Amino acid sequence: MKTTFTRALCLFVLTLAFAGNAAAQFTISGEFRPRAEYRNGYYKLGDSTMTGYGTILGRSRISFGYNSEKLQTLISLQHAFTFGENNYASDSISKNTINIYEGWLRYYFTKGFAVRIGRMGLTYDDMRIFGLSNWSQWGATHDIVNLEWNVPSAKYVGDYGFAINNAAPATVPYLGDYTLKNYKYMSYLYNQMKFLKEKLVVSVLGVVDAYQMANTTTTTPAKTVTTWVTNGSDTVGSFTTKIAATTATQTHNLTIYARGTAGATAGFYWKNLSVFVNGFYQTGKYKDGRNMNAYFMGGWVSYRVVKPLTLLIGYERLSGNNASDTTKLKTEVRGFATPFSTKHQFYGYMDLYTSYLGQDALHNGLNDLYGRATVRFSEKTSLEATYRWFTLPYGYLPAKIVKKGDLPYQSVSKQLGSEIDLMFLYKPIPNLELNAAYCLYLNSNSKEIMDGLKAGTGRMGQYAYVMLTYKPNFFTSEKK
Repeated sequence: MKTTFTRALCLFVLTLAFAGNAAAQFTISGEFRPRAEYRNGYYKLGDSTMTGYGTILGRSRISFGYNSEKLQTLISLQHAFTFGENNYASDSISKNTINIYEGWLRYYFTKGFAVRIGRMGLTYDDMRIFGLSNWSQWGATHDIVNLEWNVPSAKYVGDYGFAINNAAPATVPYLGDYTLKNYKYMSYLYNQMKFLKEKLVVSVLGVVDAYQMANTTTTTPAKTVTTWVTNGSDTVGSFTTKIAATTATQTHNLTIYARGTAGATAGFYWKNLSVFVNGFYQTGKYKDGRNMNAYFMGGWVSYRVVKPLTLLIGYERLSGNNASDTTKLKTEVRGFATPFSTKHQFYGYMDLYTSYLGQDALHNGLNDLYGRATVRFSEKTSLEATYRWFTLPYGYLPAKIVKKGDLPYQSVSKQLGSEIDLMFLYKPIPNLELNAAYCLYLNSNSKEIMDGLKAGTGRMGQYAYVMLTYKPNFFTSEKK
């Protein structure tokens, strides 16, 4: 199998490299990205029973690209892993860490219109709705058919994409049972225009993602049935029959719930001033059938005070569910979800809100007020310091019901705590980057409860990493 794959890959490389199209160009590029981390409250706060630990993650990619006047294609292989998760002394692996990250083909019908099909990364604007999730070792790509148009004279670009997902072996898509934690159908429309000599950039984005209702399992407990034997009016004996427990799973492949997200983004860039704002609204159905009614709004302003120093202030608000409004929660979900975004660049580098604000909309909302100072010592070196202050829109969080009469929510402070992120970047040579950071989270009782701890028992969170990224260009053919 390995030999067959290697031969096929070599044949593909040679064919493209020596293709007869004189205007074609073939490239081979790579990426090496090891990252050493210290985690003590990363992703989730801990208490006195938990200790910090170190780990090393890694990612390697090799990409083969081909570009001609009419045709463009990319195949990217990826090895994403944690150091030591596979045996060093075996030719077999216990956990598969190798896959195809991207594999797509783009055909240009005209200079302004193309179709791209395959597995690809999607990124628009600040990656709030669609992003590459590059911080993750695996990244994020979609199986998509994408129509792309471009009118340079009008400073206008647009995309329309759609996906029809199915589980192998393929069946009729609408009738097939799709059990993956993924959308079954998705479509989106993106349009962007630039004004004022490209100082003002405005875009609109609409997305519809549809999910199959989750399968339900019903269990009938085991029981013993006693049968009495009678002779006329007299009982002469009895016998018992044991009936084993049974489990039945009901599929809901014909029940599809679709959620719609629509919004706009605007950025203004003039000399030392940059202003960015965006907002989105979500409607439709949550995956359990409840109505969606959620929103996001945010923005930031940055100004380069002097050549080396840039200051930025920003604010973001994601709507959430009011845990105390139990009547409304039965029919409506108000948590704004960002399932396909690049979350690490938002809400702090400790990723304490990554899963909280992920694909699921059952969260209680978030306000994020932050300020940042970036000092660029040279073209190769910079230092960034960010302070974030997190709060809840409502002073309530869900609570477990232990005994009869307990409420399904509890009153808490809206204060969730604050995070300080220090990040250092150094680029000694082209394509090589050293990224190091130290992050500190000053928690609160509400954040401790949110993370499943008893109020007052949580510890200050700490996270640090050193990451090296090298992206070599192994080969580029001459474009004659």
